[in-house]
This record gives sequence, C-alpha cells and structure tokens, in this order.
Amino acid sequence: MTVGEGLGERAAALDPCGRRLRRSVRGQSLVEFIIVFPFVFVLFAGIFEFGRYYYARQTQRHAVFEAARLGVTGNVLNDPETGDPMTRAESIRSIIQERADQVNIEVEDLTITPADGGQPGEVVRISSTFRYYFTFPAMTKVFGAVHVDFTITAAMKNEPVFATGT
Repeated sequence: MTVGEGLGERAAALDPCGRRLRRSVRGQSLVEFIIVFPFVFVLFAGIFEFGRYYYARQTQRHAVFEAARLGVTGNVLNDPETGDPMTRAESIRSIIQERADQVNIEVEDLTITPADGGQPGEVVRISSTFRYYFTFPAMTKVFGAVHVDFTITAAMKNEPVFATGT
C-alpha cells in the first residue's frame, strides 16, 4: 500500500460528521441567494427607474427648447390631418405633446406667454409640467406616490424679423 492510499476511507471513518456537514452546506448558497435577491432586485429596479425618469426628463427638456426655438423664428408646422399651417402656439403645443407621447408621459400643463407667441423682439416664455408614472410598483413605496411631476421652462427672445410664411 502506498502512503496516500486509503486515507479517504480512514478519514471518513474518523470523522463521520464531516460528510453530514458537507451535505448540509449544499443548501447554503440557495439560502444566501434567497436572502440577497430582494435587495439586488430593488437596487436594479431603482437604477432602471431612475434611468427611465432621467431619459424622459431630458427628452422633454429638449422638446420644450426645440418648441421655443421654432416659435421664436416665427416658423410654424403644418397640420398633419389637413396640411394647413398651424398657429405658432399650436405648433409649440404639437412638438411638446408629440415628444411626451414618445416617452409615455403626460403633459399636465402648458403655458405660453404671450399666448400667441409674441411679436418680433418680444420674449416668449414656455412652461410645461409633466407627469411621470413609475414602472415598478415597489417605487411607489419608496417615493410615497404613483407619479412624479416636473416642470420645464424655456424663455427666448423672438427674432427681430420672422421667416416668411407666418
């Protein structure tokens, strides 16, 4: 018999509890996973929700500034149904609403001052409040609400001379 032969049998005979201990450790990983999983899930859900909220907010910020820029140049959009030119205020509202629909948030309030978009050289102020709904119901427990409202405002001075076709 060589030196290493038969050691496993002798060790098992000396320590019968060792095998039971090894068998009971098999479920340890599963128990640890079950304990840690809810925390990891909430962490990832929070990261996802924050990213989605930030994206929606940035998209709407860009939409408000894009609408303001269209308005101060005096340009207007054409109505998609009739093809007729819309007013500047309708064009501004259309841009903001279209972008809100793309990111699935609601436009709660939209204020344009002056209401018609103003005259050349006047300052136009566009303020819009949006409502963002959470994707994960668990976030309502964290924030205490089903939605978050945020307001974006842009103020720009109308160009001295509007483009043709107003």
